[in-house]
Amino acid sequence: MAPQEPIDEAGLLRMRDSMTHRGPDDAGHWLTAHVALGSRRLAILDLSDRGHMPMSTSDGRYQIVYNGEVYNHPELRRMLQSRGHSFRSGTDTEVLLALFAEEGPAMLDRLNGMFALAIWDSLDQSLFLARDRFGIKPLYYAVDEQLLYFASEQKALFAAGLTPRFDPTTWEELLVFRYVAGSRTPLAGISRLLPGHWMRWRNGAVESCCWWSLSDRASAVRENLPADAIRWFGQTFDDSVSLRRVSDVPLGVLLSGGLDSSSVAASLSVHGGAGVSSFTMRFAESDYDEGPLARQVADRWGLAFHECRLSAEQLFSQLEHASWLNDEPLAHGNDVHLWAVSKFAKQHVTVLLSGEGSDELLGGYVRYQPLLHPWLIAGARRALPRIARVVPLRGRLEKLNRFIALGPLDNFVLFNSCDVLPADLRTIGFEPTGRFEYRENVLDAAKRLYPREPFRQAMYSDQHTFLCSLLDRNDRMTMGASIECRVPFLDYRLLETAAALPTHTLLSRWKSKHLLRASVGSRLPPAVLQARKWGFGVPWRSYMRDKSEFRELLDQLTRLEPIASGPFDLRKLRALIDEFFSGNDRGLLLLRQLAMVAIWHRAHFGRPSMTFGGAPVPSSALR
Repeated sequence: MAPQEPIDEAGLLRMRDSMTHRGPDDAGHWLTAHVALGSRRLAILDLSDRGHMPMSTSDGRYQIVYNGEVYNHPELRRMLQSRGHSFRSGTDTEVLLALFAEEGPAMLDRLNGMFALAIWDSLDQSLFLARDRFGIKPLYYAVDEQLLYFASEQKALFAAGLTPRFDPTTWEELLVFRYVAGSRTPLAGISRLLPGHWMRWRNGAVESCCWWSLSDRASAVRENLPADAIRWFGQTFDDSVSLRRVSDVPLGVLLSGGLDSSSVAASLSVHGGAGVSSFTMRFAESDYDEGPLARQVADRWGLAFHECRLSAEQLFSQLEHASWLNDEPLAHGNDVHLWAVSKFAKQHVTVLLSGEGSDELLGGYVRYQPLLHPWLIAGARRALPRIARVVPLRGRLEKLNRFIALGPLDNFVLFNSCDVLPADLRTIGFEPTGRFEYRENVLDAAKRLYPREPFRQAMYSDQHTFLCSLLDRNDRMTMGASIECRVPFLDYRLLETAAALPTHTLLSRWKSKHLLRASVGSRLPPAVLQARKWGFGVPWRSYMRDKSEFRELLDQLTRLEPIASGPFDLRKLRALIDEFFSGNDRGLLLLRQLAMVAIWHRAHFGRPSMTFGGAPVPSSALR
């Protein structure tokens, strides 16, 4: 902002076009002596050129670039028309711009949707950036020599000429949690605008504000809870799905066959009728394949059923490009599969709905269950070590024993989403600190909102950390295929009220996701309701041990950056790799994460040291 030299138009265009996948339908830019804005458009509403961005108000004062959808824009449009506004397009972009001109940052409270936006005020000479309540849509920024750079993806910042540098202080969090939470990223100097926050840049000074807080909203809603929680949930969930049908392009649903996506599919069919397209990832390994359940849901509701398959060899060849799309090390075992099914779906639709967020909303993770009864943890703390001396612990008992060894119950909550614990890093010569400031601050807020309820504290913590990693993955992999993915379970009305409900109302003694089952479960086949908690699992153990491409990657791990120059004892790492190859799974998840970091580093830093097989990243992906 207010640079000493003219803004580099070519650099702006490089930034914009590094994200062509996010908006293949249109491109625009606008620049003055003080600001440069660029936009790629994925046309969803009003497909005409009236939706071109950057978009300005009629008087030219405000310019906007924007990514996302505001689902209640028709209601907001009518309100603004009653105040004398007229509109040139049918886009939600123009509604947002008019609303900001009227109300400024206060307008954010009116929005039901997902969004990252930037608005330049030529009169005030200021730039306003804002992000939706849960961070469904991304927004990154960097400050360099009195210039503010911002974009939907980090790669665009480097296209502007900033130098990508790995931040080695993030190693511990990357390996334990697989994701750097809060405003930090694994890339030095690159920050993310936090969910539910806005910032304003004026004359080189930054003002920021938390415009939405789940803790504050849940506390307020507690004063006016619904009389019938089950009826409230069913009606609000259906309305959330119905709102997310707004589109001028074909729309479908990601259908895994689990309770969450099946509920979305059923509700979508109730509102949209038969023939809605569904897309399911299939696996050759029956233990991971939910295809038969998904088929039952599709048959029940007359969905057009489409299935996609991805072999281990195809998975490996696409890991590097998926890492480039993601900008950070892949954090979840199914990232590439989500990208693959999205590319497949793009042949039929441009918008998808998914069941993301239900577990965090309704307490669906099995890993929460021990926290529901802290007295059982106290008993297990005494019994399990004695049992382990006699009989080897396996499965969930082994994991429970590992968590008990963490000490205080707060640590059980803090590390609840982890498969790798800080102490595990000693196996590769890394001495952990066990300290994660942002995550600890979130836990402190959770304890204030839910004193003496570790179950709810874990849910709240996940909503501000683990869910962010899922939403980042969801955005990058779907937008990487030029697909917009909408998440009905994260309608703010659902999350605010669910967070305010007492635990005995939110949960049932016998079944997970009580409110969802009781309100819309009758729409689903019995097999879906009775199925065990599955998740979107991928057979990584067999891939990494049995497939030559993965074995070669692991075999070279000690020579790949940033691991080779990292804070590790490479002899211990080599021993862990050999132990895994010999059949011991102890290091599986740590090795997989190290492999994901190495692949990501190659994708973004272009080191020539990675020589194992697999398709190279296209040169266009390395801009």
